[in-house]
Amino acid sequence: MRITLLPIQSSAARIATAAVLASPLLSCGPEAAPVEEPGIASVVVTQWNDSTELFLEYPHPVAGLHTGTWAIHLTDRTDFAPIRSGTLSVRFDASDGGAGESFTIEAPARDGIFLIDPAIARAGAYEVQLELSSPQARSRHVLEEVRVYPALEQAPLEEAEKAGSTIAFLKEQQWVIPFDVAAAAEGEVRSALVSAAEIVAPDGALFEVTAPVDGIAPADANRSAPSVGARVEAGQELAVLAPSTEQGGYAEARGRAQQLEAEVARAERLATAGAIALRRLEDARRELEVARAELEAMGGTTADDFMLRLRAPIAGVVATRDFVPGGRVTAGEPLFTIVDPATAWLKVQLPVSEIAALGSGPARFSVEGSEEIHVAPRRLSVGRIVEPGTRTVPVVYQVSGLEGRLAFGQIARAWVPLSESERGVVIPRSAIVDESGTSVAYVQVGGESFERRVLTLGPTDGAVALVYAGIAAGEMVVTRGAYQVRLASLSGNEFAGGHAH
Repeated sequence: MRITLLPIQSSAARIATAAVLASPLLSCGPEAAPVEEPGIASVVVTQWNDSTELFLEYPHPVAGLHTGTWAIHLTDRTDFAPIRSGTLSVRFDASDGGAGESFTIEAPARDGIFLIDPAIARAGAYEVQLELSSPQARSRHVLEEVRVYPALEQAPLEEAEKAGSTIAFLKEQQWVIPFDVAAAAEGEVRSALVSAAEIVAPDGALFEVTAPVDGIAPADANRSAPSVGARVEAGQELAVLAPSTEQGGYAEARGRAQQLEAEVARAERLATAGAIALRRLEDARRELEVARAELEAMGGTTADDFMLRLRAPIAGVVATRDFVPGGRVTAGEPLFTIVDPATAWLKVQLPVSEIAALGSGPARFSVEGSEEIHVAPRRLSVGRIVEPGTRTVPVVYQVSGLEGRLAFGQIARAWVPLSESERGVVIPRSAIVDESGTSVAYVQVGGESFERRVLTLGPTDGAVALVYAGIAAGEMVVTRGAYQVRLASLSGNEFAGGHAH
């Protein structure tokens, strides 16, 4: 929990008195201008828990008086959206065991902001508990000590604003963009080697279906042929071909197999009657097996008509389709590519000099066109043959759970773990902003105030990075929305200590 005292100029947050100051030395006209005396100072509190972020502005309470509005900002930390509905219970528990007071706010005054103007009867120290019950989140925040002053004259007064380098970025701005923060923490980072990589199909996960013979793809028979992107099951019909009738073609092979089937059936009857020797039957069966094998190699059987039906060798998705119904096909011509997208391999080319330092554990990677970091959890193999031109060897990691989000052949950037590791302050890599070659991060020092920090970085594993200087453990760094905070810093507006509600 962080508590800071900041002056707030909102009329709802202070009680001010005005007086006319008259002085003979300064009286040059008929009347001196009135001077407004300082009002009650305000407290700004920012807290984070697992469910919500609390940002609270309130004027120092005075016993028996409504000293001003408490502006209670609550943010859902799962998506950094404002709390839009629900009730908020505010309970003042006296530290001396005396009677406390409770208030219930039935709904936010507007998205994310609950308002209350409490008057506490007795002076003293209180623990204030704020309990939220909302469809978005259930949460509890505690202000360990809130002092209620016995008289207005004893309450701290606001001070003149001091210029500073704090960046103002209001809750209303945070709530309308993708935004999030995370705590810097002590941790261990394993050194990683950054390398180019490629998403490739695992062995047995990509099949090319080719035309086994010359022929025609009849239009009527291929109207329902699956298109690119369609899911198919193993054995599902993909295309129908009418083979050419040239010598040695499909039709000849099918006719020969059918003829041999008839001869074997006749030989079986004669052998049963004792009219021929069993050797002739065995020879006929052998010839039939050879003919069937030749026919099956072309993708057909004697049970089919003279059309050749091509079927999917595996269950998967049609990646390519390269034939036109009604057109001719040539033996060996690719017609379909079927892929199983459930798993993929990350193939990284590593310098042979780094192989000895290669560590265990998952690799991380991002693909072209995206900054999102994915995890390849298991290393499958390390190559043993060096590419002569690049002096690299392939290292392959398994990727799973990303069906539909990766494409075989995509170029990737990989962070491959090495055996060395180092401890220190760790922040998410997404919090690091490159500003013309300088690594910076934006730290949330209050609910609506931020600071720009120049970083000295250590190793990164692609997900987190070690920070040698610039961030302390426990500080909250902006992991989404840092660019918008940077734009706010360039506007030249300094933090004004709050805003009116």
